[in-house]
Amino acid sequence: MDLKLVLCSMTADPKFDFEFEYHWGGEDTWYTKSKRWAKKQKNPIVQHLALGFIEWLWEKWIKGRVQMEMASVDKQAEEIRKQWEEEEKKSIIKSTPSEVEGLDIISISTFNKSDEV
Repeated sequence: MDLKLVLCSMTADPKFDFEFEYHWGGEDTWYTKSKRWAKKQKNPIVQHLALGFIEWLWEKWIKGRVQMEMASVDKQAEEIRKQWEEEEKKSIIKSTPSEVEGLDIISISTFNKSDEV
């Protein structure tokens, strides 16, 4: 009888439930954290609404990030264009007659606007 008592006390509690999550690396962003939180909600309605809201917010966030990046690229392109205009080279073409009739000696030279005197 004493043996049965020991066996009963050693059996696992049927109510015990242990779930764990493992993060496989990378950055743990607000998106992954919020999805993990939403999946842990016990109420299925709250879980469904939270996941839907998170997905909607993620799409808005991505669109905003793309717009910000495109604005940054446009600004960089404008700066490069201005820099190129400042560094624009003028070319001078000189043509002098040669010994062969109808065939001129052509010389093309370039210089920066800053080289002008």
